[in-house]
Amino acid sequence: MNPSQRVVLNTVVTYGRSIIAVGLMLFSSRWVLNALGQTDFGLYSVVGSIIVFITMINVVMAGSVARYYAYALGRGNLGEVNHWFNIALLIHLGLATVLVLIGWPVGEHIIAHILTIPADRIMACLWIFRLSIFAAFISMISMPFVAMFMAMQRMVEQACWLMLQSVSVFFLAMNLGRVTGDRLIFYAAGMVIILVCVQIGQVIHAMAVFKDCRIRLRYWRDGARMREAFSFASWILVGNLGVTVRDQGAAILLNLHFGPKINAAYGIANQVAAAANMFTNAMFGALSPEMASSEGRGDRARMLYLAQCASKLGTILIMLFAIPLITEMDYVLNLWLRNPPAYAALFCQLILVTMLIDRLSAGSMLAVNAHGKIAVYQVTLGICYILTLPLAWIFLKMGAPPPSIGFAFIIIMSIITIGRTFLMRRLLAVSLRQWAREVLLPCVGTALVSVVAVSVPVLLLDPSFTRLAITTAFGMLTVVLTAWFFAFDDRERKFFRHNALKLLGKMHLLGWGG
Repeated sequence: MNPSQRVVLNTVVTYGRSIIAVGLMLFSSRWVLNALGQTDFGLYSVVGSIIVFITMINVVMAGSVARYYAYALGRGNLGEVNHWFNIALLIHLGLATVLVLIGWPVGEHIIAHILTIPADRIMACLWIFRLSIFAAFISMISMPFVAMFMAMQRMVEQACWLMLQSVSVFFLAMNLGRVTGDRLIFYAAGMVIILVCVQIGQVIHAMAVFKDCRIRLRYWRDGARMREAFSFASWILVGNLGVTVRDQGAAILLNLHFGPKINAAYGIANQVAAAANMFTNAMFGALSPEMASSEGRGDRARMLYLAQCASKLGTILIMLFAIPLITEMDYVLNLWLRNPPAYAALFCQLILVTMLIDRLSAGSMLAVNAHGKIAVYQVTLGICYILTLPLAWIFLKMGAPPPSIGFAFIIIMSIITIGRTFLMRRLLAVSLRQWAREVLLPCVGTALVSVVAVSVPVLLLDPSFTRLAITTAFGMLTVVLTAWFFAFDDRERKFFRHNALKLLGKMHLLGWGG
């Protein structure tokens, strides 16, 4: 299977897994909200959501580790992969230890003395935080093993592990209402157990199937590689900690100004964002190793082409469901949760708009990671993300309602998107005009056509499931058709047709088609 077909197959597999995972999560969230109530659900969104954010960081960290593996494979240095694996393992062990030593006391102080938490729930929140820190520690040290699946582009196996996690969380949520004790602690403990078991399973599997996942203590003394890999991993961590600080900081600001119930609305929005991330991360996970391998082979033109495809396709994939969902958010939340928290719909709409803006330049992040010179890029990115908090604080101090935080997200993300394109031009000589022509204008045009299409049933019909179905169909159909005829160029259309036909042929030979 050639690299192009492998990218398409990996994207299809992980995208299919994401669709199933999102469906399971929709049911899970409803059960969890009903079982916990808005106050406890809001508390978990503030305290226990560290599990979600650490998981997101680990996906990116795994991608950064996989970059070294894939780069070595691209250059044909097969023996180097085990060397880099051992360096990565030592670095992640150190970072996880620092996380515990610093994050534990700081987090407990914030919970006990800063957040607005009912007195009888403080101890429960402390235990949730401790469990979350433990899960984060295990998850971080498992990343060098998980990254091997990404580097070797064995996405089917990776998808199976993640599907096991999604199904386990689904059954945990389904049975949460039957628990007679403290449901908040039970749910947090269950989430941690599932996460840790899946991570340990991936480690054991990786050690069984990859000869490069062998611990060689002598490689731990390689100072030069250690400094190079630590620098790369640290800068990646700095950039992504900015996202975590922004998201957790926003939750804390909302908690301090409005109490834990408003955190329930913000928590619902973050779950919608996590679902949206699954779709695009599927494609990014498939493209990232191939981009690193292309850079390792010296084929920068292909690497940059894949980066532009990542930005364009990532945005269009989000549009497929984001535009109908934004239009029908009130009805969808009432259908999904029956009694959604106040402001949940507006929070969700603003977070989805933020994600659409983010995806317009997401490919530049993958390109810079593949290139390797990331210090300025990641520091700038991390600082910009954190600047969301003072802007949000100003809005709240001026008396703005809770969703004003979402407008702060959109403003800063727009600045970040423009900044990414400038840094891309500086590091990789990709012009702003080229990005605007190949990504921005096609995506904006596709979005405008889809918005007009979904407006028709909204203006003509009353809110109902029928209108939701028509709006969704109109939105998705116009996104697909407009993208195919307007957003994609001849090379991309030929690429999709050629590889889709070959993959269908292979699937038929394997008996997948019956």
